[in-house]
Amino acid sequence: MKVVEQYILRRTLGIFVATLFWVLAIVWTTQILTRINVVTGNGQSAATFFEIAWLVLPAVIPVVIPFAVGIAVAQTLTTMNTDSNSSSSAPQEARA
Repeated sequence: MKVVEQYILRRTLGIFVATLFWVLAIVWTTQILTRINVVTGNGQSAATFFEIAWLVLPAVIPVVIPFAVGIAVAQTLTTMNTDSNSSSSAPQEARA
């Protein structure tokens, strides 16, 4: 792999993991809050609530992954474009 490809991959994966974590936390929390009535209405324990929360997670992950990939790619390309524009304009300013 070339150096540029490694840079792009490393940057995209880092942003992907961070985005996946936060988006998954938000979506998972909303899914759990919609199911809290099931647990409290039946008089179940906190352990049952956390078990339901854990079982919801595999259903949420496939929904969140495409959004995390899209955000990571967009952020990587935006950062690369911004870096490219700022570094290419610096020598021109020095000449003026």
